[in-house]
Amino acid sequence: MKLYAERPARAVGQLVADVLVMLALVACVQAGRETYRVVELLAGPGQRIEQAGTGFAGSVDRLGDRIDNLPGIGDALRAPFDAVAGAGRELQSAGQAQQEVVHRLALILGLAVGGLPLLVVALFYVPRRGRWVRDASDAAALRSAGPRSLALFAHRAVANRPLRELRRASDDPGGDLVRGDYDALAALELRSLGLRARREPTKA
Repeated sequence: MKLYAERPARAVGQLVADVLVMLALVACVQAGRETYRVVELLAGPGQRIEQAGTGFAGSVDRLGDRIDNLPGIGDALRAPFDAVAGAGRELQSAGQAQQEVVHRLALILGLAVGGLPLLVVALFYVPRRGRWVRDASDAAALRSAGPRSLALFAHRAVANRPLRELRRASDDPGGDLVRGDYDALAALELRSLGLRARREPTKA
């Protein structure tokens, strides 16, 4: 499997691109986490409101329990204390609701900051990189088959490469195909994938 090109300039470009993408993804994930943490700080007032409402309602309930024990008048006096305690519980509910809204907002913003770049890479960079790995690996395997594979690469060059590239590779691309002179055109197609025209022998 070919992960990087054989031609140094193309290989360096691919390596730099991979490293930059990885660094960008790490930075985006960190930014997403930091965004979540910062937005979560907005839940602080809601927590204090909840605690104040809970404490207030509990204190009034305890006072109401004492009033309720007074003989004769306890039942009549208990109702206002229950109403006041209910207001404290509403304050508690409001604090909880504020925290839930902040939690959802923090999650959405954190995912947007950290997740959208991941989605872009998954939809665009990874498929493009994967296609190159597949095509380059297949081309390298076919190249290893020997001179007969040059005809395939030459015909692919004529079919796929822009005319200006064909003209730079050969004065007469069509004539080269007819004559079976495939070297220049095959080299052009392989070069477009970052591969050498012929596999370099392994040095001992």
